[in-house]
Amino acid sequence: MMKKLISAALSAAVAASSMPLVTSDAADPSSRDVDALQYTYEIYPLAAPFNEYFYVRTENPNPESFRFSDKDSPYSETSVIYNDDGNYADVEYEDAAMHRVKGGYIFKSFTTNGGEVTLQVHEDITRQEFNTAIYGTPDPETTGYSPYHGMPVGSYDKHYDNSWSYTIVGYYKWVDTDVKITLPELYDDCDYLIKTYAKGDGFFDKMDAVQSGFSSICLYSGSYIRGELYRSGTSDWRLTPAFYADQPYYIYSPYSRKDSKSLLASALYPFRYDSLGFPGMMGKVSKRLSEDSTYEWSSTSHAHINVTYDGETKTYGGNGHGDGQGLTEDKLTHIFTFGDKDESLTVEQSKALLDAYARTEMDDDIPREGELTWKWIYDTVGDGAWVDCGSGTYTYLYQKDDKASFRAEEWGVGNNLYWSGSLGYCADTWVDGKYVSKFKRFVPGATLEEHPESSVMLTEAQIPVLSDTKKEWDKEKKTYVFTEATAGAETRKNVLYRYDKENNVWKASVSWDDYYIKNDTFRDLAERGIIDSSYYDMLILTPEKVEALIGSAAGSEAPDKGFVFDGVVPNGSAFLRGDVNDDGEVSVADAVSLQKWILGSGEVKCWWNADLIPDRELNAFDMIKMRRLLVEKLPSFAEEA
Repeated sequence: MMKKLISAALSAAVAASSMPLVTSDAADPSSRDVDALQYTYEIYPLAAPFNEYFYVRTENPNPESFRFSDKDSPYSETSVIYNDDGNYADVEYEDAAMHRVKGGYIFKSFTTNGGEVTLQVHEDITRQEFNTAIYGTPDPETTGYSPYHGMPVGSYDKHYDNSWSYTIVGYYKWVDTDVKITLPELYDDCDYLIKTYAKGDGFFDKMDAVQSGFSSICLYSGSYIRGELYRSGTSDWRLTPAFYADQPYYIYSPYSRKDSKSLLASALYPFRYDSLGFPGMMGKVSKRLSEDSTYEWSSTSHAHINVTYDGETKTYGGNGHGDGQGLTEDKLTHIFTFGDKDESLTVEQSKALLDAYARTEMDDDIPREGELTWKWIYDTVGDGAWVDCGSGTYTYLYQKDDKASFRAEEWGVGNNLYWSGSLGYCADTWVDGKYVSKFKRFVPGATLEEHPESSVMLTEAQIPVLSDTKKEWDKEKKTYVFTEATAGAETRKNVLYRYDKENNVWKASVSWDDYYIKNDTFRDLAERGIIDSSYYDMLILTPEKVEALIGSAAGSEAPDKGFVFDGVVPNGSAFLRGDVNDDGEVSVADAVSLQKWILGSGEVKCWWNADLIPDRELNAFDMIKMRRLLVEKLPSFAEEA
């Protein structure tokens, strides 16, 4: 038998009380006329001491006809425990349409702190009463209120696009009854962390302890039952810059799933936090420990916050560990059947179950033919190239080294996130006079005044190389000092110059030859007269040089050439803006081809090269842009035009 935590048996006296009969006129799933006061109710927390999910034992056939109100919860002024109207794949239902399990229903709250709760039932009201209660006395000159605000009683149908449509058939308000039920003390997950881990004397001692404890129990996500795999839309595999400055790139697949199902096992475990949720929780912890503390999100890491208290600032955050995954139903090892069975789970039991699900071996059902890979992108961009990611988004990628090593984490359906490896990228950097933001996207029209300390990438820089070197160990400096060297110059692509604020210059990031040859090595050799100072000058960009490089470039124009990985154009296709006939150059013949196509009397071989706006449409605006492009490239064309 489920251990009885709380019980409230309503006597005949309650049923015969002066409380009026309350019914609901709504269509399914709450169409059954019910007098909620004719039934008894028992409430069992499913993951005590957490205040999230409950098993409510009752014979009431309509779970929408009642709820429980917590009048004095510190978590919310309107705290309620109400019907969880979702269906879980690992729950055995007696009536799935009504969300009924054996003996009752699954309810949820997230805001109660336990103690005494009050049974509430419906009282029908008119639309005018509803509007007045929600919005106050209406203005007679207005046209009325939207029926979708507040809590209309109505039927609903779920469409494939996940939108909802409502047919409103009535309105109600919740009213208190005389029925009271006492719950044990419950917490939200923030208070649980504080009560469990916040040990120590000082504010930051407690914060450190919570950070450690939270990290030890936090999962990144739970598992679910994976739905039917299908190919969504017309796009293919594609590349896009990540959403945060501290993340690189995502590869998205064209596959999605429909009708995936949630697991109650996942819902019951409260500590599932990603790289936004984890620091957000630590911020909540800091404010509950002391209202005098403040915090702000880190400017360099989306997964961290900087907490300040009494003049001191420390960083907290991260994310949960491990990923859940999509399972098939035959992989479930725990089915919640309720009734007389105790289905409550401890934190430890919940985590163990989710850990086991995460370790379950699942076959890869995603078609991999034509899959876009990091190696494919790496091999395509070579020493460096602009990449068109679609929708006007351009980025710059290059082979950082010749190891061709990658590490990518799978997430979602056939998608992965690039975290490290041999594929180089630019962020907060000027490339060919064009600014690439910290989000790794080309920003048209950016100026040096707006980004005066950003890095500078030279794609064809002449840099020095040392040979015939000899060095000796300097005990005092604890490093090798070069005693002999011969310098020579050669052309290399992609040299990144980083801004040195102290000296107001940009220094080349030296990443060739042996470990001890750095930018400062060339300066030291030049100062000691071992090599000519001109070789060190190659590794330095002065403000005047940077102004000349950036000021003379077409920073407002999208890149002219590169490769496409947008999922629309065949991945890896080369683009050359204006090269409509794909002959490797932009000429009058391309303008002729485009004009014929617009007039309906011809074809374009590379439509993406003709889409000069770009908006994935070919029209007269592209033709105008084509003419301007030819005027810039071919002075004779201007005379002919």
